[in-house]
Amino acid sequence: MKKFFGIVLWFLSVSVQAQEEDLMKLLNAVEGPAPKEYVSATFKGSRVVNLQTNEMPARGVGQLIISHRFGTINKEPLYNFFGLDVAQMRVEYSYSPTGWFNYGWGRSSANKTYDAFTKVRLFRQGHGGGSPVGIVWYSSSNINTTKYSDGIDHYFSDRLSYAHELIFARKFNETFSMEVVPSLVHFNLVETPDVPNDQWGVGVAARYKLGNRTALTAEYLARAYRPEAFYDPLSIGLDVETGGHVFQLHVSNARFMNDPSWMMQTPGSWVKGDLYFGFNLSRVFTHKAPKKAQAPELL
Repeated sequence: MKKFFGIVLWFLSVSVQAQEEDLMKLLNAVEGPAPKEYVSATFKGSRVVNLQTNEMPARGVGQLIISHRFGTINKEPLYNFFGLDVAQMRVEYSYSPTGWFNYGWGRSSANKTYDAFTKVRLFRQGHGGGSPVGIVWYSSSNINTTKYSDGIDHYFSDRLSYAHELIFARKFNETFSMEVVPSLVHFNLVETPDVPNDQWGVGVAARYKLGNRTALTAEYLARAYRPEAFYDPLSIGLDVETGGHVFQLHVSNARFMNDPSWMMQTPGSWVKGDLYFGFNLSRVFTHKAPKKAQAPELL
């Protein structure tokens, strides 16, 4: 009799356990898989200084960036007030119709250049799994609209140039982030036949967080084609966040702000003191409020 009751209790316990497992499976099927967790704020802006980052406005959000580069600090510093009397400007606006795609346009006073660009997020860095890096593709098309003075009838295509960047970014911890950016620039028109139309480079940038709203940044682009007239661009900056605005203050040997020019045609040298003070000011605008909560972002 005791054996009989023991067998009955054993079957009951197995049945209850099986029902609990089936109930958990049913609950999981109803609730769905746990949302993926992504790392956020690898960099504070969509640019480090000039170099693109893996960041872009969220879905339904636009971003306005106003950039200034003043004159060189070492050229008649008192007369030009350390370059502040001489300035170049760039303005851009971009919009993200989805969380993974961003497009926009810009205009630089240098060479009166107009540009249009796109940015596509390929992978996001996961928290505790998934992709170890964020990967973003960036491309821009640029039109130089200054008047030619060489007396030659030029094609419209002579004014065009293009830049492409593949951005590999990683946030290592709450304080430090870094990215590596293989880059390609194509000029439809070059100065002489000896100058290549396609010019390669690799950018490196880093961000070190100093406080809740400040961070130290730096970027450098190593070029494969190295003519004597141009130098590798190197910039050091300070990011300051003030609510809806981000101020990026920096010193750089690159004065140009359109992609092909600053990447491959920087005439200034840090060694010679050809340094330019400048800033980027960014502000975001929500065009469409999010319909549902996004996946949680950590760090």
